[in-house]
Amino acid sequence: MKKFLTIIFLAITYIANAQENNRVIPVNFSYFGETILHPGIEIGYENTFYKGFNYTASIGTYIHQRNHVGLFLSGGLNWRHTFSFGYSPEIGLGLGYLHTWEHGGSTYKVDDDGNVSIKQKYGHPHFMPSIKLGVFGWDLREKTNIPMRINADAIAFGQYPFNNYILPNVALKVGVTYYFKLKQKELK
Repeated sequence: MKKFLTIIFLAITYIANAQENNRVIPVNFSYFGETILHPGIEIGYENTFYKGFNYTASIGTYIHQRNHVGLFLSGGLNWRHTFSFGYSPEIGLGLGYLHTWEHGGSTYKVDDDGNVSIKQKYGHPHFMPSIKLGVFGWDLREKTNIPMRINADAIAFGQYPFNNYILPNVALKVGVTYYFKLKQKELK
């Protein structure tokens, strides 16, 4: 877990240093509940590029007890409208990579001679398309000096291949986006 958090910290630092001309770096910290109740976390970055459109990049993980553990990298394109009083719903499409490992016991294999042995767990790679519906979003910057946005999003994502089909999943994402302010470098 320490390695995972170190990688996240280094990635956020790299993004912040790469964006010297921007004044803020929005970083999202969220609870990611696969099928709502299977706990996980997601940490991401977003950048608004045109009239409410933004792109995102995130990394996350979740645990589906006695079934599997998922680790994902995803990116998306979203549209958000922020009203003058702070309410900010959004919709979006995303693409990602999901890797899953069995959780809760050993997996066995039987060879041609009938011998049983424990199977190595390398996990399963999946393509992860997603649709986001942000029904609740509140941008606190509109009426206060707090550089934060609160959100609750419904996520539908696919897991492909899964027995040669796409397995539909749902998730609840609840979190905050904090807008880190950068100091502008002075021109000499």
